[in-house]
Amino acid sequence: MLSCAIADNGFLEFSTAPLQQPGSGAVSARVPFALVSEHLTMAFVMTLQYGNDRVQFGKFIGKFQAIQHQLSAVAKSRTSEAAQLVASLAHAIHGAIGTTAENDLRLYTRRLHEWRMAHGPEARWNRVLGQALLDSREPLIADFSRHIAA
Repeated sequence: MLSCAIADNGFLEFSTAPLQQPGSGAVSARVPFALVSEHLTMAFVMTLQYGNDRVQFGKFIGKFQAIQHQLSAVAKSRTSEAAQLVASLAHAIHGAIGTTAENDLRLYTRRLHEWRMAHGPEARWNRVLGQALLDSREPLIADFSRHIAA
């Protein structure tokens, strides 16, 4: 498992060692970010596959517009939020060098921001998802999620 912690000297420390329990003298603020990213990807891939495999009312549920709309709205919203945070952090760490012609960071982050705004920012997609939840007959978000996946 890849984890990251703030070392005593203030620098980020990356490790593949097992996470230690809080109070054991180790920094307890380790983040297994590679695993989080991997699991998010797998959950999304599994959901897409399930939508393409499951049949309801004689149709694959992935063909229902409501399912397609929800999946695309969630993906757009979450990746847009991540793009903004990653680009900001990357430039904060790189400083001025990240904006020079000698460093490609500016190319990647400029594209992230352009793509982030394509088809509307994450706030728009959060509103779309929120309105779909409010319009739903399901009383709880868990029930709403189950209904969308069923």
